[in-house]
Amino acid sequence: MALLRTLVLKFAGIFRKARLEEQLDEDIHSHLDMLTEENLRKGMTPEAARYAAQRQFGNVASMKEQCRERWTIRIIEEVVQDLCYGLRQLRRNPGFTLVAILTLALGIGANTAIFSLINAVLLRTLPVSRPDELLQLNVQDPRGPNWLGASFTNPLWEQTRDRQNVFSGLFAWSVNRFDLAGGGAVHMVNGVWVSGGFFSSLGLHPAAGRLITASDDRRGCPAVGVRGYGFWQDHFGGQDSAIGSNLSLYGHPVEVIGVAPSGFYGMDVGEKFDVALPICAAAIFDRDRGKQSRLDQRDWWWLMVAGRIKPGINRNQVAAQLRVISPQIFDAATPQDWSPSMQKNFKKKTLTAIRAATGTSALRRNFERPLDILMAVVGLVLLIACANIASLMLARAAARHKEIAVRRALGATRRRLICQLLTECFMLSSAGALLGLLFARWGSALLVRYLSTTHNQVFLDLSLDWRVLGFTAAIALLTGILFGVLPAFRSTRISLTTAMKGGDAVEIENPLRFRARKWIVACQVAMSLVLLVASGLLLRSFAKLATLDIGFDRNNVLLVDANLSVAKVPPEQQQATYQAIERRLGALPGVISIGRSALTPISGFEWNGAIGTEWSKGLTGENAVAYFNSVSPGFFQTLRMQRVAGRNFNDGDKKGAPEVAIINQTLAQRFFPHLDPLGKTFRVEQDSGQPGPPIEVVGVVRDSKYESLREETPATAFFPIAQQLQGAGQFELRTAIPPSAIVPSVEAAVAEVNGEVPLQFNSLAEQVNDSLVPERMLALLSGFFGALALLLAMIGLYGTFSYLVRQRQVEFGIRMALGAQPGSILRLVMRDVIAVLAAGLLAGAGFSLASTSLLQKMLFGLGARDIVTMIGAAGILSLAALLACYIPARRAAKVDPMVALRYE
Repeated sequence: MALLRTLVLKFAGIFRKARLEEQLDEDIHSHLDMLTEENLRKGMTPEAARYAAQRQFGNVASMKEQCRERWTIRIIEEVVQDLCYGLRQLRRNPGFTLVAILTLALGIGANTAIFSLINAVLLRTLPVSRPDELLQLNVQDPRGPNWLGASFTNPLWEQTRDRQNVFSGLFAWSVNRFDLAGGGAVHMVNGVWVSGGFFSSLGLHPAAGRLITASDDRRGCPAVGVRGYGFWQDHFGGQDSAIGSNLSLYGHPVEVIGVAPSGFYGMDVGEKFDVALPICAAAIFDRDRGKQSRLDQRDWWWLMVAGRIKPGINRNQVAAQLRVISPQIFDAATPQDWSPSMQKNFKKKTLTAIRAATGTSALRRNFERPLDILMAVVGLVLLIACANIASLMLARAAARHKEIAVRRALGATRRRLICQLLTECFMLSSAGALLGLLFARWGSALLVRYLSTTHNQVFLDLSLDWRVLGFTAAIALLTGILFGVLPAFRSTRISLTTAMKGGDAVEIENPLRFRARKWIVACQVAMSLVLLVASGLLLRSFAKLATLDIGFDRNNVLLVDANLSVAKVPPEQQQATYQAIERRLGALPGVISIGRSALTPISGFEWNGAIGTEWSKGLTGENAVAYFNSVSPGFFQTLRMQRVAGRNFNDGDKKGAPEVAIINQTLAQRFFPHLDPLGKTFRVEQDSGQPGPPIEVVGVVRDSKYESLREETPATAFFPIAQQLQGAGQFELRTAIPPSAIVPSVEAAVAEVNGEVPLQFNSLAEQVNDSLVPERMLALLSGFFGALALLLAMIGLYGTFSYLVRQRQVEFGIRMALGAQPGSILRLVMRDVIAVLAAGLLAGAGFSLASTSLLQKMLFGLGARDIVTMIGAAGILSLAALLACYIPARRAAKVDPMVALRYE
């Protein structure tokens, strides 16, 4: 207790220093006066009495130092002194201070911005009660531990819910989108189907009203909903009157019973829900569309399942119980219309559990690798920035060698001086970190907007938390050490005699002057080359993807999604209604041609199955799989897909007619090797495992991309859309004017047929471009940071060799006075430049060869060690470096010998 009280008093003494100093002076003067009076009474003269009192008292300065040590904690006082002195030094050099802080702010801000995204996507835990207790259930395929599926059918979910006893709360959910409009252009909001235990298992409480409970989630339930907090605030101003009102989703009224708590956006990172509905209400929407309820379908995989483990139960016990109950669960949920072999494989599946504290996200799968690459890129940029500032600090330390020598001569230890210099560095890095946080807030928000597309708005919680603040503080501390340690140690290794004489040769222990700065610049060149090679690879890869021949013309094509099921058109009338809409749209002014299909290219959706022919019996597994699409006769003309053999679909290819198909070149080569496929047939394997009816090949079209630009062109078969009962509502309109200009005419034309049909619009060019968001982000940002690294390397080279020329000015003057020509001086300087550049390029080439393999998965059409990219990056860097150093080299060649010698 006494020790604690002493520490508190000493700490408080820091803030009462002036008052304590004043009191100490008064006490010393009083004591001296008392001693002087005693000496006067002994008969001394006033002057002698005063001197005797001072001798009797002792060293006043030493006494004050002893008292000060009792008042305060010495290390804290030294830190305060260093901070005050460092602030004065930085204020005396505003140009240097501003450049250093802005450079650090850019480097630290970039690192913090990327880390903020990594934190939001990968690290941030859900804002729920005790998130570490949450586990997500997966379905493990018997083919191996890597075959995991996160989706459940509703019967599988219900069996799991009813049979488990290791979770205190088990819940299911499924993301969805709902249309608020009653027809025409859609107004989509993000929704989520939730089980009755969803909110209670997560430990959430409503912001208003009540949340969905188990009593709301039962077969035959009415449609009730919970609004998301943001949706409630944005659309209803946070008014309580919203509770009890109706919300129209796809034209169906949904009673709002409550509002979700603030800060909870759902289980899926990257999205936020606007409305939550109980799973049981899905039957209402399915019935309105004339479909079988997904609640009873055993092959509709649409739910995600997670739970909170019971107290005292660990993950191993959960895994053991899931293995025990899995046979019963899968046996009870087996689809009865599957083939015996498929049912047998289904019953072999088991349930597993993984951590779910951070939620789930498709965003992680798409952007985890790009974010890791960007983190490495901005880390290199920060290292280059630190090298630049270290070079500036070395130059600044050389200008302060007299000050440092004087302080050494007055008794300052080297440790004390190093602490002082490092304090200045930490002040710079701290100021850069604070400004960098502002840059990061702006930059991370900009990146999120860049990740979003027209039809997929990404939402991430980018609020500052302890991880982001701790990362920024750690980066500030690390950068302060990186650019401060070398200058601090080298600037305190000085010769006091030389420094006091005013000489320039302060580094007497290292006769090779400027060696440290040259090595720093060589490291900058090496790191810059690594960045340039990486950015070059990513830029060239993106360029190859963006200019890839995808087999169709993406320009001036408007995509229109018309959903007749939502408009409650009976299935038997949908084909005729779609045909009526197609005729109306085809007659619109500005429409060149029109097609209709089940799927549009590069949409991210697929329809596939195993097929067989008598010439492909040896094909198994993925090699026997083909991708399908149902299209109208105008589809190929609209997308300008070239037909290489056979005919197009015609009016005779309708329901009841022999089944036909048009195939692409890949399917023809794989399933009809060395044969003319026209007139030949193939069969599609049915769900029962038996081959379907024969399908005649009537045409062959040129290969084109199906689902993504990166894929190997799949074997694809196109079926006539008229042979389907319900048809498909994806329209493709090739226009003579910008696609967006024809949207109002399309809405009016569809409304003439059925005003309740919801319409979604997009252009084929946008759909293709949106599929390249990760590649475009990587290429753009790596190119920007590569250019920044190049600029920093040029600044570092220019600054180093400008300082070199200035310091060697006398040497150059003597050489020229003795007959040296300007050209020889120029070559002398450029020789040093080339040596530094060569060392940096060799090191950078080695690092590039060792590290670029990490980029391989993000590249397309290029190897990670592409020699052309490496040579190009080295050439650009060399040219930039030589240009940066040519100016100081020319300045050296123009030195006037008389001026140089007179200066000496």
